Amino acid sequence: MAFSFNQLTKIEGNTIKLPALTLTANKGDILAVQSENEYIQRIFAMFNDPKQLNSEMITLPNGGLRSVYLFQRDDGLYQRLTVKQTLTFWCGLYEQTPNVEDLLTLCDLHACAYKKIKHLTPSESCRLRLASALIQHADVYLFEDPSLMIDLQSKQVLHTLLLHLAKNGGTVLVFTTTLEDAIRLGQKVYRYNERGIQEVEQDKDEMEESFEETSLMVSSNNQVQLDKVSAKVEDKIFLFNPMEIDYIEARDGQTFLFVNHEEFASSTTIKALEERLQPLGFFRCHRSYLVNLQRVREIIVWSKNSYSLSLDNASKSTIPLSKGNYSKLKELIHL
Repeated sequence: MAFSFNQLTKIEGNTIKLPALTLTANKGDILAVQSENEYIQRIFAMFNDPKQLNSEMITLPNGGLRSVYLFQRDDGLYQRLTVKQTLTFWCGLYEQTPNVEDLLTLCDLHACAYKKIKHLTPSESCRLRLASALIQHADVYLFEDPSLMIDLQSKQVLHTLLLHLAKNGGTVLVFTTTLEDAIRLGQKVYRYNERGIQEVEQDKDEMEESFEETSLMVSSNNQVQLDKVSAKVEDKIFLFNPMEIDYIEARDGQTFLFVNHEEFASSTTIKALEERLQPLGFFRCHRSYLVNLQRVREIIVWSKNSYSLSLDNASKSTIPLSKGNYSKLKELIHL
């Protein structure tokens, strides 16, 4: 064990501000935790104010908190420095001697190496902040929602960086507000909410249905069901044409329909919806996701074991594609 939360919690008066968090990570692990932004903010606030932490709440490496690296999205940057000057400054500050050119390559910063910080795009700024993880040597790396509002190029850099840190013996924990990012980034994935923390069951090749069961080809004697899909909001019931739905997600024992920018809860299980909507072009891309293939714009390959689907909808959504279903989808579309 390299690091653990041991019933980490925060209570103010009679209000639970942070539900009990128990999680163990070993050297070389990449764990991803999906949670509400307010919980993530409170966890990082406790690390920024160590008086709120004690040895009973957290188990640290031998170096204590000095061996823990924090990536936070609001970390300040010197606006008048260039990217290369900033990297050189960090190397001196932390008394490290990495090759700056290697840092620029790994974080895909060569194109903006001589651009001042104040002129960087949000994605370029994020990649620069990620580079600091390669300079500040640590045993444990904690990341606060690193994929938020960044482009695909930067997401690929992030994915490569996490693998690099883990391969070199680091213990990596990523906290994110979206399940898709957690599944894409983590070797193990967890949900953390008011009920505590639960591991998200991942797809396994041997547990997935046969290709014949998930194929979207329908024989001529099958009758297509064109019934509506229902969802309830307060005291109203909405009926959606299946083609209006971008994708469907199973979360916390419930099923949610994503239509345009909105999310609607459905009482129907994702398995039942898969059986009904499969003839209409819906594909079970992951244990927790059912996607309308008419909305798929791009298959993104992050690594040989990590994939996503980019959707052509107003939100430009990305959702996970499991390794087993990646093979099925390739066969389905003759890729």
